[in-house]
Amino acid sequence: MTAEELALLKRAQGYVVAVELAGGEKFFAEVVIVVDEPPTPDVLLLRVDREADGAFVAAAEHGESLLLAEIARVAGLPWVEYPKDGAE
Repeated sequence: MTAEELALLKRAQGYVVAVELAGGEKFFAEVVIVVDEPPTPDVLLLRVDREADGAFVAAAEHGESLLLAEIARVAGLPWVEYPKDGAE
């Protein structure tokens, strides 16, 4: 993922983003926490499904931890206003 995508991931805590893994799998997920520090930079995500009315609902009871290196791409959703850099 690019530096801009990593910055979005860090700002998107509590928000839903589109994620693509290095293996090609794509899904929506709520960002729980990003830990961009050695020895294992990772992110805790909660996968979500999009309902017919546009609402997102949890697809699992528990989140999953992924190494940042496993993520190929992160994209914001066009209708979501994410916090600006340095703001929550």
